[in-house]
Parts: sequence; C-alpha cells; structure tokens
Amino acid sequence: MAIGFGPTASQRLSHVGLVVAPRRRARWWLGAAVVAAACASGIAGGFLWRESAIPPAQPPAASPAEVRALRDQVEQGRLALRLSDARSRELEHQIDTLNQQLAESQEQLTFFRKSREGRR
Repeated sequence: MAIGFGPTASQRLSHVGLVVAPRRRARWWLGAAVVAAACASGIAGGFLWRESAIPPAQPPAASPAEVRALRDQVEQGRLALRLSDARSRELEHQIDTLNQQLAESQEQLTFFRKSREGRR
C-alpha cells in the first residue's frame, strides 16, 4: 500500500487523511484585536485633539447698563416677594381673628338657644 501525500484510493474510501504534523491554529483573533486597538486609539486621539483644538465657549460680556437693569429687576422682585409675604401674614391673622369671633358667636347662639328652651 502506498502512503503518499496525494489522494489515493484508500484515502478516498476511508475519508481519512494522513496527518504528519498538527495544523497551525488560525490567528485571526490576533489580527482582529490589533484592528480593534488601532480603532480605539484613533477614536481616543481624535477626542483629545478635538478638546484641545476647540476653545471653550465664553458667555458674551454684558454691558454695565444691562447689569444694572437686571439688578434693579431682581431687587424689585425681592421687594414684591417681601410685600406679598407680609400681606399673606396679615390675611392669616385676619382669618384667625374672624374664626375666633365666629366661634364666640356660635357659643353665644348656643347659650341663647338653651336659655330660650329653658324658659319654655
């Protein structure tokens, strides 16, 4: 029987090839890892370059007249808030007084009803 490297009749019949040395494993994952690392470093470098190339945005400077007008508006708002707080406290005080007077009136009414019933 001849053992050759070409396909022979016995190999065709058994579907088994002669293995002299183990096959080298495919190293495709190594290439994929190198490509992924290159892409990641490129993206990171791009972000770093972009951050250093673009200056941060600065808000436009307001003129002193605008600043003064805004401060006046803020002060007027604070005064209006204080005034509304004072009004609400005064209204709460008036409501408490009216509730107290109502309670007293109800007590008097109850007293008069009981005294009227007592006379009958």
